Amino acid sequence: MSLFRKRKEKDKNLSKEYNVIDVSLDDIRKAVGEFANQKREGISLKVLVLNDNRIDMTLLAPFLHGLPSTPFYMSRETFELFSEQDREIPLWIDRMQKAVDAYVRLEDEFPIIEGDPYYKVSFYKLEKKALLQERPPFDFYLTSEEHMVSHRKPEKK
Repeated sequence: MSLFRKRKEKDKNLSKEYNVIDVSLDDIRKAVGEFANQKREGISLKVLVLNDNRIDMTLLAPFLHGLPSTPFYMSRETFELFSEQDREIPLWIDRMQKAVDAYVRLEDEFPIIEGDPYYKVSFYKLEKKALLQERPPFDFYLTSEEHMVSHRKPEKK
């Protein structure tokens, strides 16, 4: 039996066990938190993320007491959560975080625009090192604490 067929049968059986429910992004955050607290040591939250950045709801169904009626998405790199309308953002976050990390390994510095008070990521610097093949449709910034990429412009300090 193929892996696809097994997965399809598992999903069909799961939908019989759980009702389809409407949930909010906050409900998903809480369920992910509960999953994180109960997962075994050595298991990453990345197990929740499918190839297209959708969250595998079969793993969260026990915490939500149902299967969400709409998909939700998560960045594999930052674990930030998104609703259907923002489904492109985690794809870009993951690409950008990998490019930034590679740049730091190569250059031993962050690829930010010189003098930018918000630590805006320089697409030019990443392109120059062939770490970025396509420019994202929005800007990215490095967080000051963990140097993770974010699509949210930080507040001025």
